[in-house]
Amino acid sequence: MTSRHFQALAGLALALGGTLAVPTVASAQYNRVPDPNATRVLVAVFRSGEKGMGVQAADAVRSRMNSDFPFKQVYVLPKTDINATLEASGFPITDALEAHDQRALATLLRADEYVTGTATKTATGVKVEANLVLARDNALVQPVGSYDAKSLGEASSLISKELKEARKQLDAEKKCINAARSQKYDEAIAAAKEGIVAYPKATLARICWANVMITQKAPAEQQLAIAKEIVAIDPRSRPGLAILASSYRALKQQDSAVVTLTRLLSTDPKNPRLQKEVVEELASVANPRLAKPVVDTAVMLNPGDPDLLKLRWRILLATRDYKEAFAQGEELVKLDTSFADTAYFSLSASGLAADSQYQQAAEMAAKGLAKFPNEPGLTFTQIVALQKAGQNQQALEALDKAIAAKTPVENGSYLRVSLLKDLNRSAEILPAAREMIAAGDTTTALRQMVVGIANDQRVAASKSNSPDDFAMAVATLKYADSVTTGASKAQAQFLLGATYVAFGQLKLSQAQTQKVCAPAKEAKDMFVEAQIMLPKGGATAVDAMRQLMGAVMQLDPAADQMIKAFCK
Repeated sequence: MTSRHFQALAGLALALGGTLAVPTVASAQYNRVPDPNATRVLVAVFRSGEKGMGVQAADAVRSRMNSDFPFKQVYVLPKTDINATLEASGFPITDALEAHDQRALATLLRADEYVTGTATKTATGVKVEANLVLARDNALVQPVGSYDAKSLGEASSLISKELKEARKQLDAEKKCINAARSQKYDEAIAAAKEGIVAYPKATLARICWANVMITQKAPAEQQLAIAKEIVAIDPRSRPGLAILASSYRALKQQDSAVVTLTRLLSTDPKNPRLQKEVVEELASVANPRLAKPVVDTAVMLNPGDPDLLKLRWRILLATRDYKEAFAQGEELVKLDTSFADTAYFSLSASGLAADSQYQQAAEMAAKGLAKFPNEPGLTFTQIVALQKAGQNQQALEALDKAIAAKTPVENGSYLRVSLLKDLNRSAEILPAAREMIAAGDTTTALRQMVVGIANDQRVAASKSNSPDDFAMAVATLKYADSVTTGASKAQAQFLLGATYVAFGQLKLSQAQTQKVCAPAKEAKDMFVEAQIMLPKGGATAVDAMRQLMGAVMQLDPAADQMIKAFCK
């Protein structure tokens, strides 16, 4: 219903104090006053491609129901009252209403139920399809059947006859609803079963039963079974399809869930709320690419709808259709500047980064920070984007600015250490890492970085052959051994053993050249440590460990000989 029509109907109801819903004796068909306890039924204009046929079909069904249904039990609302309400609100009286407008009209006229349908011409006469809908919820639909007949009169007779049968479930359905509200679930299910016995093709009683199952958290297999029964009777049942999709999801049958959700959306393709719910479900249960054509269709049917455009934007990002996503985002900001919130800037910047557009990602994050200063997520995205763009100095400056402003940045300390490493500011790296670990940092990545720094020092010492460089590497590897666990610890221990071998060789050479005792003893101690540490970390490099242990077996006796010769 358009907002104009909806407001007109609501205003009319208030102005007349509800009197439209109670026909006078003069306006009532056959001058009969309805029984106050009678069920009030509205027959709406049927949908038809033939001019006037929808009105004629509704008139025929309305007339037949007046003849077939006991007046004191079922009061069929007169056409005069229906038309008066429609005309007063600006609706044409000859056109079929949309589903939500039908329900609004039924509510204004205090109808308990309403009949809707379609009518078409055929080569042999007419084809008429009808549904019974409960006014309290237009998703509660009972198909009355589809009939090929020679005339609308003949079809209406068949429809009226089936309506009588279909309505046999309604008392039981009400009992089911009331019992469920009172949390008397066994009684509710028993009532639903009564309704099904009364009318084997009942969808309304089955829907109540299914909702009780959901409330009781019945096994998904049981919910699936009842949902299949509903959908078998009414392939367009929104409650049936929704429960069916939910059951498939619970049973991890994702493909069936996606197909069912798509069928659910097809029941009311112009309903933005349903579109939003279905697309969100599709995005959550499966590859977002399965949701994309659904949301594209929804946007096409509802151009400019902001909720659907936002959904499409998120799905485009999820499917990595970045070019479309960025264009969609810009369109949304033009439509509504409030859309440019922190989520917009963060997701857009992340999308640009994922598309390897790091400079643009940093710029998008900067725009967001200009509007939302010191926002943690945007700050992190900006720093990482700058780093990946190769602008390490700018990234470090942005991080230091955030730290000074006490803006929490995810893994900020580790990020700073990695930036220092990228900038080759080696003298600052290890002190920063030690400070972080002392402050309680427990991240594995930081400890792995410490091992990496120590290995770099070991390699540099092997090239310089400097005792000071070896000593620094040993100290760092000992520290790495003390703060790491698992594979990182084993690696540190192996590298420490390897460093002891190389450092010991250097000391042994020094002892031999200078003919002095101290270096020989130091070499001996290092070879002993090497024999302890290499096996501890040997699993990380088995062949290298064996080679190094072989070298130690040869060097250790040489150290003993030099100690004997020089240490007197």
